[in-house]
Amino acid sequence: GRTAGLVSALGLGTGSLLHAVAATLGLSAIVAYSPMAYAVVKYLGAAYLVYLGVGLLRQRAVRLADAVPLQLSLSRVYWQGVLTEILNPKIALFFLSFLPQFVDPARGSVAGQTLLFGLLFHVTGVPINMLVAVAGSAIAAWFSLNPVLERIRNWLSGTVLIGLGVRLALSERR
Repeated sequence: GRTAGLVSALGLGTGSLLHAVAATLGLSAIVAYSPMAYAVVKYLGAAYLVYLGVGLLRQRAVRLADAVPLQLSLSRVYWQGVLTEILNPKIALFFLSFLPQFVDPARGSVAGQTLLFGLLFHVTGVPINMLVAVAGSAIAAWFSLNPVLERIRNWLSGTVLIGLGVRLALSERR
């Protein structure tokens, strides 16, 4: 529901902060420049997306009136968001390829500026993800009124996640 989506958005935000810290410490550079480290993160991320997609495909659709609320703890939802963000190698590459163009060594600590830009990424990204969560929960509630629509939503979402996982696994490094 909406609360889980908002908590997931916070998890994604935490993941982006961890990427910012990793970039500041130079850990993202290891992922970017080490083919082995990049491959490990890429395949873990791909496997996680496929895992989530298969979970959706296996979910049974029920009418909202007949549904027993899924008792997924908000803590688990939060950590799923963190994992989703951390296991995305493209985020590490973003912090290494996009953010440095805004860092000016003449203006002080490069690490401090990198961390500041990572924080700005977080501060702008979390509200956007929260907006998507609120809109998504409204759409999901509408789908939940009809088990056929719910099944279609699960099938589409699961297929998209599996497709993204496969695409990530097969993607070439640029």
